Amino acid sequence: MYERKRSKLGKVPIISRTIPISINLSSQPKSINATITLETTIWEMESPSDMIQTWWTVEETDRAAIADPFGVVVWPGSIVASQELMKRHYTAWNVTTNAAATTVSPMDNLTVLVLGAGTGVEVQIAALLGAKQVIATDINPFTLKLLDYGASQIFGSDGPTSNVVESKLFTDKLAIDPIQDFDVYSNEQLPQFDILIAADVLYNANLAKQIGLRLYESISRSLANDAQFPKVIVADSQKFHGTNFLLEVPELVGLNNMLYENGLDVLRWEEIKLVNVTTSGVVIDEDQEYDVNVRLLSWGW
Repeated sequence: MYERKRSKLGKVPIISRTIPISINLSSQPKSINATITLETTIWEMESPSDMIQTWWTVEETDRAAIADPFGVVVWPGSIVASQELMKRHYTAWNVTTNAAATTVSPMDNLTVLVLGAGTGVEVQIAALLGAKQVIATDINPFTLKLLDYGASQIFGSDGPTSNVVESKLFTDKLAIDPIQDFDVYSNEQLPQFDILIAADVLYNANLAKQIGLRLYESISRSLANDAQFPKVIVADSQKFHGTNFLLEVPELVGLNNMLYENGLDVLRWEEIKLVNVTTSGVVIDEDQEYDVNVRLLSWGW
């Protein structure tokens, strides 16, 4: 059991949560350990239930006036997204180098963009894996303060130390920069990136559609510029509304048809089961342990 620490952001009580992210690569050559674990320690609002319940009781048309509350705690989708990123990373590392002695990360020159970064589980994992830059975005400024605080507690202000996590392989840099207040509903274009991650940000129909449009934007931009396709990870554990943007966003329907006709991989969902996951309660503040099926879209690898 990991020790949970308490602190405050301004007057708001916050509490730490350490999350081990494990993958099994038993099918890979023995040059990599079969099981690899990286640990993240993020910070959550200690008592989020009142804030979240208030948001749910307000009419959907009035919610824009209330700070989005969902990024103040960890959600299972961020764990699945992090597992997928690790799996893709270590598989590529082994395939491209075919040797465990190298210290060069496959993500060494890559920029990772996280939409709706929340408390930053996948942000920390991307940094630990050696990404050149991790751009963490969220619409809630307080959520970004939680993310920034958690990263600073682990990595410090001058980059990671040699004992961040015991099992890490690549820690020569930390590049969670810049942390941005970003609205996916705006007309602002997404920044340039190589890997796009969006975890548990499909909790209403309009937002799910907007994430789908941003996904289309990133892929179509590559097509227009004859550039390499971005790598994409979308994870969804809540499934409240509108999760199937692949059928509900006409632009993505057309894109999938084009990909299929050209013999390319299409965008599709698969289901991942998480067992005994522990997160903060939504209705109550106590921790909840449960099994959950998480929908995963992983494309472009």
